[in-house]
Amino acid sequence: MINKKLFLFILVIILSSSILLYTQKKNSLIGIALYRYDDDYTKYLKQYLEKNARNNFSLLMVDSYNSQATQNAQIDMFLKKNVNIVAVNLVDKNQAQKIIDKVSINDIPLIFFDREPDFDSMKTYDKVWYIGGKSDEAGIAQGRLIAESWRERLNWDKNEDGKIQCIIIKGDTNDRDTINRTEYMKKYIASNNIKLDILAEVSAMGKRDLAMGTVEQLFIKYGKKIEYIICNNDYMALGALDALKKYGFNNSSRMLNYIPIVGIDGILECLYEIKNYGIFATVLQNPSVQTQALCAVSRNILNGKAPLDGTHFNFDNNKYISIPYIPVTASNLERAIGIYNSK
Repeated sequence: MINKKLFLFILVIILSSSILLYTQKKNSLIGIALYRYDDDYTKYLKQYLEKNARNNFSLLMVDSYNSQATQNAQIDMFLKKNVNIVAVNLVDKNQAQKIIDKVSINDIPLIFFDREPDFDSMKTYDKVWYIGGKSDEAGIAQGRLIAESWRERLNWDKNEDGKIQCIIIKGDTNDRDTINRTEYMKKYIASNNIKLDILAEVSAMGKRDLAMGTVEQLFIKYGKKIEYIICNNDYMALGALDALKKYGFNNSSRMLNYIPIVGIDGILECLYEIKNYGIFATVLQNPSVQTQALCAVSRNILNGKAPLDGTHFNFDNNKYISIPYIPVTASNLERAIGIYNSK
């Protein structure tokens, strides 16, 4: 009888432990919607999220396939599954308010990351934050790269007029990232008493193939007059390089027949093209640090603490946790590539 009672007692303890373990996992479930898994940068965010979340909380991670309608349905699914935090890598940054409205009704913490929502929307809910790079800081970092390289390389002033003859390849002209990256890049260069002589400023919608076609046409028109090609993102920088290579430019370590191309984002293919002397520079948003911040903030929220408790991160306007951009040239290239190789 004693043995039977002991057995039943042990069985109850085991079952209770199993329920507790399930409850702990259930109370630490984060629903994460990534705008598309096949994006060259997002795939590293996914891998770092999986790494940093390990042993801390459970993830319900989904691919939004670059569709806002799909992402909206996924967020509805998260809410039905009673996730404890919703984290969203926005497909359409203009839809942030609708997502905030949807999640706030359920009083669930919401974290946007990597793709920056507008501040006015963020002010409407006390449990929403953004983690990632800020578009104005990206423009400033790119402007600094251009200003410093221009001063260090007098031979890049081909006509010796003291001005940078450049073409600017932009993303969607209605997108706040495009506007800020372009505006703050120009402001930084002007603040350093350097004048831009803009030969052309055109949109390639952030796409490589459109940038290639655009730069081909601009090269036919301006040719060797072009002293810099400034791009809002690395995909368009790669497209610009594709175009220049057709004309025998940017394919030699001696940097003969060379036009410096500067991008933003620091995707791996662009880094390798810096190594191959095709692209001059970019600014990197570190996916490892970004996901470390996301996981640290999530852990604090799940444990009932202030979002930044015990971290080295800081708030901007009590909403934005800004991850600084890293300027990348050949001088620090191996460190930048190492960020992607240390998953």
